[in-house]
Amino acid sequence: MEDRLRISISGVRGKVPLALDVEVVSKFASAFASYVEQGRIAICRDTRFSSQMLSMAAVSAILAAGLDCTNFGQIPISFLQFFLRSGSHSGGISVSAGHNPLPWNAAVLLNETGHYLEATEGPEVFNIYEAGNFAKASWQDLGRNKDEDFPVDTYLETLGGLVERRNIQAAGFKVVADPCNGVVSPFLTAYADHFGLDLVVINDEPEKPFPHPPEPSPENASQTEAVVKASDADLGFLFNSDGSRISFVDEKGKSISEEFSFPLALLALKGKIHKAVTTAATSQLADWAAQNIGTKLIRTRVGQSAVVHTMEAEEAEIGGEGSGSMAYLPFSPGYDSLLGLTLVLDLMAAQEKSLSELIAPFPELFHRKIKIQVPPAKTYSVMDKLEAAYASENPDFTDGIRVQRKNAWFIIRPSTTEFILRIIIEGRNQDEVDSIEDEIRERTEL
Repeated sequence: MEDRLRISISGVRGKVPLALDVEVVSKFASAFASYVEQGRIAICRDTRFSSQMLSMAAVSAILAAGLDCTNFGQIPISFLQFFLRSGSHSGGISVSAGHNPLPWNAAVLLNETGHYLEATEGPEVFNIYEAGNFAKASWQDLGRNKDEDFPVDTYLETLGGLVERRNIQAAGFKVVADPCNGVVSPFLTAYADHFGLDLVVINDEPEKPFPHPPEPSPENASQTEAVVKASDADLGFLFNSDGSRISFVDEKGKSISEEFSFPLALLALKGKIHKAVTTAATSQLADWAAQNIGTKLIRTRVGQSAVVHTMEAEEAEIGGEGSGSMAYLPFSPGYDSLLGLTLVLDLMAAQEKSLSELIAPFPELFHRKIKIQVPPAKTYSVMDKLEAAYASENPDFTDGIRVQRKNAWFIIRPSTTEFILRIIIEGRNQDEVDSIEDEIRERTEL
C-alpha cells in the first residue's frame, strides 16, 4: 500500500516518494493546466519538507502549458480559496496533505471560484492525465511565474466584518495556539493583533517537523492543555497543517472533541443562517445545535467537495464536518480554521461565557473514531461483507454504511485520503459504544 496513489475528484495524495513524486505532480498539474486552457493559476503549499519540491514541479508544468502562475508560497489552503472567490484566476493548486501524517503529501485542485472540483470537472482532468495529452507551449509562449504575498489585511478585514470584532477586542481573551508547525503559524500574530488577543503560541516553527500528528483532536492536545492551565488562558486551539481544521481546549485545560467545532459555529450564527449542511458521519451534536437556533440541517457525503456543493444546491450558508472543518459561503467556499476560531470567540464575547459554559448544555454523547487498515484490493469485499451483515437494520448508504440504533449510531466507510476504513461510533453510554466497536472489529477481520 506504500506505493499506491490516492485519487479523488479533488486531486491526488500519497506517501512521498513511494506514491507521490515530482513526476506525478507535474503530470497532474499539466493535466489541470490543459483542462483550464488559459489564464493564470494560483498555487500555494504547506510546511511539509516535500511541499516546496512538489510545488515547484507544479509551477513548471503550469508554465510549460503556456499559463501564468501566481505563487503565494506557504499559506493555508483556505487563504487560497478566499483569494480565488473573486474569479480573477482560472484555478488553483494547493500542495498540502492537511491532516495526513508525514511523509504524506497531496496536490489539491481548485476551480476558478476556489471550490474543490465538482464531479463533472475532476474526471475530465483525470482523463487528460491518463491520456497524457498535455498542452505544451512553444518557447516564446511559455507562461510567467510571479511570487506574491497573500493580502492578509484584506482577509482579516473581511473575516472581522462577519462578527462583532469590537466585542472580541473588548473581552481581551488570552489564548493558546498550537498550529503544529504548520502553515497558519506565520499569520497568528496578525490575527491576534486584529482581534485584540493576548496570544501564546506553541509549535510555531514551520521549518521543523510536526511535533505530533497534524490532526486537531483531544488525542493530540496534551501540550495545549498544559499551557492553557499554566498560563491561565481563556481558550486553547489546535490547527492541522494546512489550516482547514480546528479543535479547542477550554479554560480549565480540558480538550474538547473536534466534533464540537462545527456545532459551536452554528450557535454563533444564530439569526444569520436558515440552512446548514453536514455529513452522514458527523455527530448528532450538530443536530442539537441546529435545532437550538432554528436552522434546518441537511446531511450529505463526507468531504469538502460534497459539503460545499450541497450548500450551493440547497442555498445553505454554512457547512462543516465532525473533523473540525467549516465553510461559510458569505465569506469563502473553503474550510477555514480561523473562521471557526473567530466564530467561537464571537460567541464567547456575545454571551459572556467561557467555553466550558457554552459546552455544558449540549447532550452528553460518547464518541469513538477508529481506523482499520484494509488493503485496497480487499476494501470492496470487506464492505460487501459488512453490507450483508447489517442489511436487516435498514442502513443508510449516503456514504459507506450508516446504522441507526435506539441508543447509538455508527458509520463504516472507506477513507478518501488513506487506505483505511474509518469507523465512527456515537452513543448515549460508553458500554454501548464499546460493544459496537467489538462487533465491528470482529466483522472486519480479514
